[in-house]
Amino acid sequence: MITTNSDIENLKQNGFILKKNILNISQVKKIKNIIKLNMEGKGVPHSNYPVNIRSFIIKLLKLDYKKIKHSLYLLNLKKELNLDFTAKLFFAKESKLVMLDGYHNQSQESDILPWHSDQAYGGAKSISKISSPDFFFLKFFFYLTAVGPNNGCTSYIPRSHKITYAVRSCLYEKKIEYEPFWEISDLVNLIKKKNNYTHIVDKLGSKIEIDDFLSKANLVMSNNSKSFFDFNATPGDLLIFDEGGLHRGTKPSSNERVVLRYLYSKKN
Repeated sequence: MITTNSDIENLKQNGFILKKNILNISQVKKIKNIIKLNMEGKGVPHSNYPVNIRSFIIKLLKLDYKKIKHSLYLLNLKKELNLDFTAKLFFAKESKLVMLDGYHNQSQESDILPWHSDQAYGGAKSISKISSPDFFFLKFFFYLTAVGPNNGCTSYIPRSHKITYAVRSCLYEKKIEYEPFWEISDLVNLIKKKNNYTHIVDKLGSKIEIDDFLSKANLVMSNNSKSFFDFNATPGDLLIFDEGGLHRGTKPSSNERVVLRYLYSKKN
């Protein structure tokens, strides 16, 4: 996979990019089969694969040769596609693969996940330590089934990763007090508080940009079933995104959804 300077610039500016036809039909078929073979229990749509020596040893001790074989295939795939290099370009420093997994969701009439930010402490009511805003992840999201508006795509509010970064920065610097902001409504309420708003605007350096985000957030909250910020993707397409931005997993209303995910962070 060729990652251009334009790709990296768009990723940094908007928080996501969609690259078409990265996997061929044969690869899609094989990976889809791997994920379905490794579901971790009845009703659980998730399958996790070892990515480091410790996790491989654990699988070996459990005699889970199937997972080891499949993980080696998927790790070789990310090497072929130069995912490490893309992550390095994005972070502008050495990065590391921290998680590799797959999801298989049956067709359903409810969103897989509502609008949220992954870098928001899971919506905890209180936390003991605020992490550096520079601790976040880059996701490579391979679609193995067709997705579209209100049919399994990962909707993303453009540039929202900049808003949440500013919020996390203000929390880290103790300029604002912590409160849950995993869900979009909680994030909007946090930002709108007068003292918070002033500090977040100062950190972001743009009142226009934060007001634009609030306008987009109000749009999706008022029209939850509408397909704002949705997109179409075919099997083999790749979504790369900063997981700090506001996104959701739309309902796979027309067909099952199968995806493969690689998660990267900066090296310490």
